[in-house]
Amino acid sequence: MSGWRKAAVLLVVVAAAGCGRARVSGGGGVPATPSACVRLQSQRQVRGQTLCEDAFSCYRPPNGESDRIGLRRIAPCGAGGGPVVLYFPGMHMNGEISGTSANYDFRLYLAQAGFRIWSLDYRTHAVRADASPEQLQALSAWTRDTFLEDAEWAATFVRGVDPGPLFLAGFSYGAGIAYAIVARGNQPVEGLIILDGVPGGSTIAPESGGSAIDVAGSQLSYPDREKLLQAVIRSPDNPSPVGGGTAGTELAQLLYSSPSYGGQGGLSAARDGVSDVRVVALLLDSYDRWWPRAAMEGPAKGPRKRLPVLAFASENMGPAWVARVKQGAEEFGGDHATVKTLPLHGHLDVLVGRLASTEVFEPTRRWLIGPR
Repeated sequence: MSGWRKAAVLLVVVAAAGCGRARVSGGGGVPATPSACVRLQSQRQVRGQTLCEDAFSCYRPPNGESDRIGLRRIAPCGAGGGPVVLYFPGMHMNGEISGTSANYDFRLYLAQAGFRIWSLDYRTHAVRADASPEQLQALSAWTRDTFLEDAEWAATFVRGVDPGPLFLAGFSYGAGIAYAIVARGNQPVEGLIILDGVPGGSTIAPESGGSAIDVAGSQLSYPDREKLLQAVIRSPDNPSPVGGGTAGTELAQLLYSSPSYGGQGGLSAARDGVSDVRVVALLLDSYDRWWPRAAMEGPAKGPRKRLPVLAFASENMGPAWVARVKQGAEEFGGDHATVKTLPLHGHLDVLVGRLASTEVFEPTRRWLIGPR
């Protein structure tokens, strides 16, 4: 767990223990938080520029132990204008920024370029990795509609804090959430940034099992996954704790051969140098362990109106996948849809590939400020 996350969790615990639903006063140009939220503030340096960060932890119905979502804002300190971007991550992912380089995180890249960027923590971020079977059973009530309601609430929250044109961004499962919000038609969305995702549910078919899906999947146990990721983060040249060779080689091969993504670099082509395997490991290490199986289901609905769409598709996922990404973008954007395919890239490489800053982040920046 990162130092930021530990501090945020500590603040939530202290505030809840002291006054139930705590009210935290605003500051730094951000209004006071609603009574159902607590807030943590910080700063970070990106390319010599100071960015202000706000993390909100907000209770959601039915107010159970893990019925909380998070909202994270990163932007230049002081008053800001122009487009506002709300990002929905993929399965098992959350709004934490795993690295420190704007070259490997589009939120840092856009924030240091002057935009106000928000990210959502799904309810899964509040579920402990060592949750008991009884605690995991609560996830059976978290359907895709539950996640959509949370995302709609988050969009309303963001609009209340940061006036300006609102754009939704989503990676993988999060792209489906962004499309679904537009299909509902309740939010004044100006455009969509689709990072290797399609309307509807997940990019993969879940394995059979209980109410919660384990991020470790079938290739490794969760403890072995943690050992391998930590070994790679320390140094990819470390001996692999779960097999022969180096830790970096082992992880890169596991990602390349992942059967859920086609087994040909569909998940990541770090093995071929498209991504730095250590950067990929940092991203994977930030994942939440559990994901509700019930949230996988959900029909794709079409848009009520067309709007600008910028979509990116990883070619290693295969021609059928690229066609689905393009079809979804054109369904929602029509003549205002722009689709960019990324040769040799796997799913995760869209976010953290060596060329992501030039092939994904910079085109997104230009698209946000230019004619669409």
